[in-house]
Amino acid sequence: MTDESISAFHRRVAEELGARYRDEEHAPEGWREIQAWHWEQAGVYTSAIETALAITEMRVARLDFGGARHWTERVLTLLERIAVEERHPYELRACALALAVLEFGGQYREGLEYARRMLRAAQRSGNTEAEARALLGIGRMQRELGQLVQAEAALQSARSLASRDDLSDLEAEARLHLAKVHQLQGRHLEALQELQLAREEHESDDDKLKLARVLTSIGDVYRVLGSYQEAFTFYMHALRLEQGRSSLIGQAILKDKLALVLLNQNKASDALVSAEESLQLRQRIQDIVGQARSYTVIGAIMSRLGRHEQAMESHKRAYELQELTQNPRGQCIALIHLGDAAQALRQHSSAAAYYERALMQARLDRDQIGIARALERLGDLHDAQDQRSQALTRWNEALQIRESLRHVDEAAALRRRIQSVAAAS
Repeated sequence: MTDESISAFHRRVAEELGARYRDEEHAPEGWREIQAWHWEQAGVYTSAIETALAITEMRVARLDFGGARHWTERVLTLLERIAVEERHPYELRACALALAVLEFGGQYREGLEYARRMLRAAQRSGNTEAEARALLGIGRMQRELGQLVQAEAALQSARSLASRDDLSDLEAEARLHLAKVHQLQGRHLEALQELQLAREEHESDDDKLKLARVLTSIGDVYRVLGSYQEAFTFYMHALRLEQGRSSLIGQAILKDKLALVLLNQNKASDALVSAEESLQLRQRIQDIVGQARSYTVIGAIMSRLGRHEQAMESHKRAYELQELTQNPRGQCIALIHLGDAAQALRQHSSAAAYYERALMQARLDRDQIGIARALERLGDLHDAQDQRSQALTRWNEALQIRESLRHVDEAAALRRRIQSVAAAS
Protein backbone atom coordinates (compact mmCIF):
# COMPACT_ATOMS: atom_id res chain seq x y z
CA MET A 1 0.00 0.00 0.00
CA THR A 2 1.19 3.53 -0.77
CA ASP A 3 1.33 6.24 1.91
CA GLU A 4 -1.70 7.85 0.23
CA SER A 5 -3.76 4.66 0.35
CA ILE A 6 -2.81 4.06 4.02
CA SER A 7 -3.92 7.59 4.85
CA ALA A 8 -7.20 7.08 2.98
CA PHE A 9 -7.79 3.79 4.82
CA HIS A 10 -7.40 5.44 8.25
CA ARG A 11 -9.63 8.36 7.23
CA ARG A 12 -12.34 5.96 6.02
CA VAL A 13 -12.22 3.95 9.28
CA ALA A 14 -12.44 7.16 11.39
CA GLU A 15 -15.41 8.40 9.35
CA GLU A 16 -17.19 5.05 9.58
CA LEU A 17 -16.70 4.93 13.36
CA GLY A 18 -18.23 8.40 13.68
CA ALA A 19 -21.16 7.57 11.40
CA ARG A 20 -21.89 4.34 13.23
CA TYR A 21 -21.48 5.32 16.88
CA ARG A 22 -21.73 9.10 17.29
CA ASP A 23 -25.47 9.01 18.10
CA GLU A 24 -25.56 5.42 19.29
CA GLU A 25 -26.67 5.14 22.93
CA HIS A 26 -25.01 1.75 23.47
CA ALA A 27 -21.80 2.36 21.53
CA PRO A 28 -18.85 0.17 22.56
CA GLU A 29 -16.48 1.55 25.18
CA GLY A 30 -13.38 3.20 23.73
CA TRP A 31 -14.58 3.79 20.18
CA ARG A 32 -13.63 7.48 20.32
CA GLU A 33 -10.10 6.59 21.43
CA ILE A 34 -9.78 4.30 18.39
CA GLN A 35 -11.23 7.02 16.15
CA ALA A 36 -8.72 9.57 17.45
CA TRP A 37 -5.85 7.20 16.59
CA HIS A 38 -7.16 6.68 13.04
CA TRP A 39 -7.57 10.45 12.49
CA GLU A 40 -3.99 10.94 13.63
CA GLN A 41 -2.68 8.18 11.35
CA ALA A 42 -4.61 9.74 8.47
CA GLY A 43 -2.93 13.08 9.14
CA VAL A 44 -6.28 14.80 9.76
CA TYR A 45 -5.00 16.52 12.88
CA THR A 46 -7.87 18.93 13.47
CA SER A 47 -10.31 16.01 13.64
CA ALA A 48 -7.88 14.10 15.88
CA ILE A 49 -7.74 17.15 18.19
CA GLU A 50 -11.55 17.55 18.27
CA THR A 51 -11.98 13.88 19.14
CA ALA A 52 -9.26 13.98 21.80
CA LEU A 53 -10.87 17.07 23.36
CA ALA A 54 -14.25 15.31 23.46
CA ILE A 55 -12.59 12.31 25.17
CA THR A 56 -10.91 14.62 27.71
CA GLU A 57 -14.19 16.38 28.51
CA MET A 58 -15.92 13.05 29.05
CA ARG A 59 -13.09 11.87 31.34
CA VAL A 60 -13.34 15.07 33.39
CA ALA A 61 -17.13 14.63 33.66
CA ARG A 62 -16.52 11.10 35.02
CA LEU A 63 -13.84 12.47 37.40
CA ASP A 64 -11.24 10.30 35.66
CA PHE A 65 -8.55 12.96 35.97
CA GLY A 66 -5.66 10.59 35.29
CA GLY A 67 -7.12 9.68 31.89
CA ALA A 68 -8.10 13.29 31.28
CA ARG A 69 -4.53 14.44 31.81
CA HIS A 70 -3.22 11.87 29.32
CA TRP A 71 -5.63 13.08 26.63
CA THR A 72 -4.99 16.74 27.38
CA GLU A 73 -1.27 16.16 26.83
CA ARG A 74 -2.15 14.34 23.60
CA VAL A 75 -4.11 17.40 22.40
CA LEU A 76 -1.26 19.77 23.23
CA THR A 77 1.15 17.54 21.26
CA LEU A 78 -1.23 17.44 18.28
CA LEU A 79 -1.56 21.23 18.29
CA GLU A 80 2.07 21.42 17.20
CA ARG A 81 1.08 19.60 13.99
CA ILE A 82 -1.32 22.27 12.70
CA ALA A 83 -0.86 25.85 11.51
CA VAL A 84 -0.57 28.54 14.20
CA GLU A 85 -3.66 30.40 12.98
CA GLU A 86 -5.75 27.21 13.39
CA ARG A 87 -4.65 26.56 16.99
CA HIS A 88 -6.43 29.30 18.95
CA PRO A 89 -9.87 27.76 19.61
CA TYR A 90 -8.37 24.34 20.36
CA GLU A 91 -5.61 25.80 22.54
CA LEU A 92 -8.15 27.62 24.72
CA ARG A 93 -10.17 24.45 25.33
CA ALA A 94 -7.05 22.34 25.91
CA CYS A 95 -5.58 24.82 28.43
CA ALA A 96 -8.90 25.10 30.28
CA LEU A 97 -9.08 21.31 30.55
CA ALA A 98 -5.42 21.04 31.61
CA LEU A 99 -6.08 23.66 34.28
CA ALA A 100 -9.09 21.72 35.61
CA VAL A 101 -7.10 18.48 35.76
CA LEU A 102 -4.08 20.04 37.49
CA GLU A 103 -6.23 21.97 39.96
CA PHE A 104 -8.04 18.78 40.95
CA GLY A 105 -4.66 17.12 41.51
CA GLY A 106 -3.33 20.00 43.62
CA GLN A 107 -0.61 20.83 41.08
CA TYR A 108 -1.16 24.56 41.27
CA ARG A 109 2.19 25.77 39.95
CA GLU A 110 1.76 23.80 36.70
CA GLY A 111 -1.86 24.93 36.60
CA LEU A 112 -0.75 28.55 36.82
CA GLU A 113 1.43 28.13 33.72
CA TYR A 114 -1.51 26.71 31.73
CA ALA A 115 -3.77 29.55 32.94
CA ARG A 116 -1.17 32.05 31.72
CA ARG A 117 -0.92 30.23 28.38
CA MET A 118 -4.73 30.38 28.16
CA LEU A 119 -4.59 34.14 28.82
CA ARG A 120 -2.08 34.69 26.01
CA ALA A 121 -4.21 32.64 23.59
CA ALA A 122 -7.36 34.55 24.58
CA GLN A 123 -5.67 37.93 24.11
CA ARG A 124 -4.30 36.90 20.70
CA SER A 125 -7.76 35.90 19.52
CA GLY A 126 -9.51 38.91 21.11
CA ASN A 127 -11.84 36.64 23.12
CA THR A 128 -12.88 38.69 26.16
CA GLU A 129 -14.80 35.92 27.91
CA ALA A 130 -11.87 33.52 27.56
CA GLU A 131 -9.55 36.27 28.83
CA ALA A 132 -11.71 36.74 31.93
CA ARG A 133 -11.82 32.98 32.51
CA ALA A 134 -8.03 32.78 32.18
CA LEU A 135 -7.60 35.58 34.72
CA LEU A 136 -10.00 33.69 37.00
CA GLY A 137 -7.82 30.59 36.65
CA ILE A 138 -4.65 32.58 37.34
CA GLY A 139 -6.21 34.07 40.47
CA ARG A 140 -7.33 30.65 41.75
CA MET A 141 -3.88 29.14 41.26
CA GLN A 142 -2.13 32.11 42.87
CA ARG A 143 -4.48 31.89 45.86
CA GLU A 144 -3.66 28.22 46.33
CA LEU A 145 0.04 29.07 46.11
CA GLY A 146 -0.37 31.70 48.82
CA GLN A 147 0.29 34.59 46.40
CA LEU A 148 -2.65 36.55 47.76
CA VAL A 149 -1.81 40.06 46.50
CA GLN A 150 -1.32 38.78 42.94
CA ALA A 151 -4.44 36.60 43.21
CA GLU A 152 -6.54 39.58 44.29
CA ALA A 153 -5.30 41.66 41.33
CA ALA A 154 -6.04 38.87 38.81
CA LEU A 155 -9.51 38.20 40.20
CA GLN A 156 -10.40 41.90 40.28
CA SER A 157 -9.36 42.11 36.61
CA ALA A 158 -11.55 39.09 35.81
CA ARG A 159 -14.49 40.64 37.66
CA SER A 160 -14.06 43.97 35.85
CA LEU A 161 -13.91 42.34 32.41
CA ALA A 162 -16.98 40.23 33.17
CA SER A 163 -18.89 43.28 34.46
CA ARG A 164 -17.92 45.37 31.42
CA ASP A 165 -19.22 42.73 28.99
CA ASP A 166 -22.33 41.78 31.03
CA LEU A 167 -21.03 38.26 31.73
CA SER A 168 -23.03 38.04 34.96
CA ASP A 169 -22.38 34.36 35.67
CA LEU A 170 -18.63 34.82 35.27
CA GLU A 171 -18.72 38.00 37.38
CA ALA A 172 -20.43 36.06 40.19
CA GLU A 173 -17.76 33.34 39.97
CA ALA A 174 -15.00 35.97 40.19
CA ARG A 175 -16.70 37.40 43.28
CA LEU A 176 -16.74 33.93 44.88
CA HIS A 177 -13.01 33.42 44.43
CA LEU A 178 -12.18 37.01 45.37
CA ALA A 179 -14.10 36.45 48.61
CA LYS A 180 -11.91 33.42 49.36
CA VAL A 181 -8.82 35.61 48.95
CA HIS A 182 -10.29 38.27 51.24
CA GLN A 183 -11.06 35.59 53.80
CA LEU A 184 -7.43 34.40 53.75
CA GLN A 185 -6.35 38.02 54.17
CA GLY A 186 -8.58 38.35 57.24
CA ARG A 187 -10.93 40.78 55.44
CA HIS A 188 -14.07 38.90 56.45
CA LEU A 189 -16.62 41.70 55.96
CA GLU A 190 -15.42 42.28 52.38
CA ALA A 191 -15.59 38.53 51.77
CA LEU A 192 -19.21 38.39 52.95
CA GLN A 193 -20.13 41.38 50.77
CA GLU A 194 -18.72 39.68 47.65
CA LEU A 195 -20.43 36.41 48.53
CA GLN A 196 -23.80 38.05 49.10
CA LEU A 197 -23.66 39.62 45.62
CA ALA A 198 -22.68 36.25 44.11
CA ARG A 199 -25.50 34.56 46.04
CA GLU A 200 -28.08 36.98 44.66
CA GLU A 201 -26.85 36.35 41.11
CA HIS A 202 -27.07 32.55 41.39
CA GLU A 203 -30.44 32.66 43.16
CA SER A 204 -31.88 34.76 40.34
CA ASP A 205 -30.46 32.30 37.78
CA ASP A 206 -31.65 29.30 39.84
CA ASP A 207 -28.16 27.77 39.47
CA LYS A 208 -28.20 25.36 42.41
CA LEU A 209 -24.70 23.97 41.96
CA LYS A 210 -23.03 27.38 41.94
CA LEU A 211 -25.32 28.56 44.73
CA ALA A 212 -24.11 25.61 46.82
CA ARG A 213 -20.50 26.75 46.34
CA VAL A 214 -21.37 30.29 47.46
CA LEU A 215 -23.28 29.05 50.52
CA THR A 216 -20.29 26.84 51.38
CA SER A 217 -17.97 29.86 51.24
CA ILE A 218 -20.33 31.91 53.43
CA GLY A 219 -20.22 29.03 55.92
CA ASP A 220 -16.40 29.15 55.77
CA VAL A 221 -16.36 32.82 56.76
CA TYR A 222 -18.73 32.25 59.69
CA ARG A 223 -16.65 29.26 60.84
CA VAL A 224 -13.46 31.33 60.85
CA LEU A 225 -15.30 34.02 62.82
CA GLY A 226 -16.35 31.44 65.41
CA SER A 227 -20.09 31.57 64.54
CA TYR A 228 -20.35 27.79 64.36
CA GLN A 229 -24.13 27.45 64.34
CA GLU A 230 -24.44 29.88 61.42
CA ALA A 231 -21.67 27.99 59.59
CA PHE A 232 -23.47 24.69 60.24
CA THR A 233 -26.73 26.10 58.82
CA PHE A 234 -25.08 27.30 55.61
CA TYR A 235 -23.16 24.05 55.16
CA MET A 236 -26.31 21.95 55.59
CA HIS A 237 -28.18 24.09 53.05
CA ALA A 238 -25.30 23.65 50.59
CA LEU A 239 -25.14 19.90 51.28
CA ARG A 240 -28.83 19.47 50.42
CA LEU A 241 -28.22 21.26 47.11
CA GLU A 242 -25.17 19.08 46.35
CA GLN A 243 -27.13 15.91 47.17
CA GLY A 244 -29.94 17.05 44.90
CA ARG A 245 -27.43 17.38 42.06
CA SER A 246 -25.67 14.09 42.99
CA SER A 247 -22.33 15.93 43.21
CA LEU A 248 -20.09 13.50 45.10
CA ILE A 249 -17.11 15.86 45.30
CA GLY A 250 -19.32 18.66 46.63
CA GLN A 251 -20.79 16.34 49.26
CA ALA A 252 -17.30 15.19 50.31
CA ILE A 253 -16.08 18.76 50.72
CA LEU A 254 -19.08 19.69 52.83
CA LYS A 255 -18.86 16.61 55.05
CA ASP A 256 -15.28 17.60 55.93
CA LYS A 257 -16.40 21.15 56.70
CA LEU A 258 -19.32 19.89 58.79
CA ALA A 259 -16.87 17.68 60.67
CA LEU A 260 -14.79 20.74 61.59
CA VAL A 261 -17.86 22.65 62.79
CA LEU A 262 -19.02 19.68 64.86
CA LEU A 263 -15.53 19.45 66.34
CA ASN A 264 -15.68 23.13 67.25
CA GLN A 265 -19.01 22.42 68.95
CA ASN A 266 -17.35 19.64 71.02
CA LYS A 267 -19.19 16.90 69.13
CA ALA A 268 -16.08 14.89 68.27
CA SER A 269 -17.84 11.56 67.72
CA ASP A 270 -20.30 13.09 65.24
CA ALA A 271 -17.41 14.92 63.59
CA LEU A 272 -15.52 11.66 63.09
CA VAL A 273 -18.52 10.03 61.39
CA SER A 274 -18.82 12.98 58.99
CA ALA A 275 -15.09 13.02 58.17
CA GLU A 276 -15.01 9.27 57.54
CA GLU A 277 -18.02 9.60 55.20
CA SER A 278 -16.10 12.29 53.33
CA LEU A 279 -13.04 10.04 53.03
CA GLN A 280 -15.16 7.22 51.63
CA LEU A 281 -16.66 9.52 49.00
CA ARG A 282 -13.22 10.82 48.02
CA GLN A 283 -11.82 7.30 47.72
CA ARG A 284 -14.80 6.39 45.53
CA ILE A 285 -14.01 9.17 43.05
CA GLN A 286 -10.21 8.81 43.43
CA ASP A 287 -9.80 12.37 44.71
CA ILE A 288 -6.22 12.17 46.04
CA VAL A 289 -5.98 15.80 47.17
CA GLY A 290 -9.36 15.48 48.87
CA GLN A 291 -8.31 12.28 50.63
CA ALA A 292 -5.34 14.15 52.09
CA ARG A 293 -7.77 16.79 53.34
CA SER A 294 -10.02 14.15 54.94
CA TYR A 295 -7.07 12.46 56.65
CA THR A 296 -6.06 15.87 58.03
CA VAL A 297 -9.54 16.43 59.44
CA ILE A 298 -9.62 12.90 60.92
CA GLY A 299 -6.22 13.56 62.49
CA ALA A 300 -7.54 16.74 64.15
CA ILE A 301 -10.53 14.83 65.51
CA MET A 302 -8.31 12.02 66.84
CA SER A 303 -6.20 14.63 68.63
CA ARG A 304 -9.29 16.10 70.28
CA LEU A 305 -10.31 12.60 71.38
CA GLY A 306 -6.87 12.10 72.91
CA ARG A 307 -5.99 9.36 70.43
CA HIS A 308 -2.65 10.91 69.50
CA GLU A 309 -1.01 7.85 67.93
CA GLN A 310 -3.95 7.53 65.52
CA ALA A 311 -3.78 11.27 64.87
CA MET A 312 -0.11 10.89 63.94
CA GLU A 313 -0.94 8.05 61.51
CA SER A 314 -3.68 10.12 59.85
CA HIS A 315 -1.38 13.10 59.39
CA LYS A 316 1.38 10.85 58.01
CA ARG A 317 -1.07 9.51 55.44
CA ALA A 318 -2.10 13.07 54.55
CA TYR A 319 1.57 14.01 54.04
CA GLU A 320 2.19 10.96 51.82
CA LEU A 321 -0.75 11.92 49.59
CA GLN A 322 0.34 15.57 49.40
CA GLU A 323 3.82 14.39 48.43
CA LEU A 324 2.29 12.10 45.79
CA THR A 325 0.49 15.04 44.17
CA GLN A 326 3.56 17.31 44.51
CA ASN A 327 1.54 19.88 46.44
CA PRO A 328 4.09 21.96 48.42
CA ARG A 329 1.48 23.97 50.31
CA GLY A 330 -0.31 20.79 51.34
CA GLN A 331 2.98 19.23 52.43
CA CYS A 332 3.70 22.26 54.63
CA ILE A 333 0.29 22.00 56.31
CA ALA A 334 0.71 18.26 56.86
CA LEU A 335 4.18 18.76 58.40
CA ILE A 336 2.78 21.33 60.83
CA HIS A 337 0.04 18.91 61.87
CA LEU A 338 2.63 16.17 62.32
CA GLY A 339 4.57 18.54 64.59
CA ASP A 340 1.41 19.19 66.61
CA ALA A 341 0.81 15.44 66.97
CA ALA A 342 4.42 14.88 68.08
CA GLN A 343 4.01 17.67 70.63
CA ALA A 344 0.93 15.97 72.05
CA LEU A 345 2.98 12.76 72.37
CA ARG A 346 5.71 14.80 74.17
CA GLN A 347 8.15 14.04 71.36
CA HIS A 348 9.59 17.56 71.39
CA SER A 349 12.63 16.91 69.19
CA SER A 350 10.43 15.26 66.56
CA ALA A 351 8.00 18.17 66.75
CA ALA A 352 10.83 20.66 66.21
CA ALA A 353 12.07 18.67 63.22
CA TYR A 354 8.61 18.63 61.62
CA TYR A 355 8.17 22.38 62.15
CA GLU A 356 11.63 23.12 60.70
CA ARG A 357 10.81 21.01 57.63
CA ALA A 358 7.50 22.86 57.26
CA LEU A 359 9.34 26.19 57.48
CA MET A 360 11.88 25.12 54.87
CA GLN A 361 9.10 23.87 52.54
CA ALA A 362 7.12 27.10 52.92
CA ARG A 363 10.18 29.26 52.24
CA LEU A 364 11.05 27.25 49.14
CA ASP A 365 7.48 27.75 47.91
CA ARG A 366 7.34 31.40 49.03
CA ASP A 367 4.19 30.56 51.01
CA GLN A 368 3.91 33.46 53.46
CA ILE A 369 1.04 31.95 55.43
CA GLY A 370 2.91 28.65 55.76
CA ILE A 371 6.05 30.48 56.92
CA ALA A 372 4.06 32.38 59.56
CA ARG A 373 2.36 29.22 60.86
CA ALA A 374 5.64 27.30 61.13
CA LEU A 375 7.33 30.20 62.92
CA GLU A 376 4.43 30.48 65.37
CA ARG A 377 4.64 26.78 66.19
CA LEU A 378 8.42 26.93 66.65
CA GLY A 379 7.99 29.94 68.93
CA ASP A 380 5.40 28.07 71.00
CA LEU A 381 7.75 25.08 71.24
CA HIS A 382 10.64 27.26 72.41
CA ASP A 383 8.36 28.94 74.95
CA ALA A 384 7.24 25.56 76.34
CA GLN A 385 10.92 24.70 76.86
CA ASP A 386 11.66 28.08 78.56
CA GLN A 387 13.77 29.20 75.59
CA ARG A 388 12.31 32.70 75.70
CA SER A 389 14.81 34.50 73.50
CA GLN A 390 14.33 31.98 70.67
CA ALA A 391 10.55 32.12 71.13
CA LEU A 392 10.53 35.92 70.81
CA THR A 393 12.70 35.78 67.67
CA ARG A 394 10.32 33.33 65.96
CA TRP A 395 7.16 35.17 67.05
CA ASN A 396 8.45 38.58 65.96
CA GLU A 397 9.29 37.22 62.51
CA ALA A 398 5.82 35.67 62.28
CA LEU A 399 4.24 38.95 63.45
CA GLN A 400 5.87 40.88 60.60
CA ILE A 401 4.33 38.47 58.10
CA ARG A 402 0.88 38.54 59.72
CA GLU A 403 0.90 42.34 59.73
CA SER A 404 1.99 42.48 56.07
CA LEU A 405 -0.91 40.14 55.20
CA ARG A 406 -3.31 42.19 57.35
CA HIS A 407 -4.18 39.15 59.50
CA VAL A 408 -5.60 41.20 62.37
CA ASP A 409 -6.64 38.39 64.73
CA GLU A 410 -3.45 36.36 64.29
CA ALA A 411 -1.28 39.47 64.72
CA ALA A 412 -3.14 40.40 67.92
CA ALA A 413 -2.65 36.90 69.35
CA LEU A 414 1.08 37.07 68.59
CA ARG A 415 1.42 40.46 70.28
CA ARG A 416 -0.21 39.07 73.42
CA ARG A 417 2.25 36.16 73.48
CA ILE A 418 5.22 38.47 72.92
CA GLN A 419 4.10 40.88 75.65
CA SER A 420 3.49 38.03 78.10
CA VAL A 421 6.97 36.54 77.62
CA ALA A 422 8.65 39.97 77.57
CA ALA A 423 6.92 40.88 80.86
CA ALA A 424 7.99 37.59 82.46
CA SER A 425 11.58 38.24 81.44
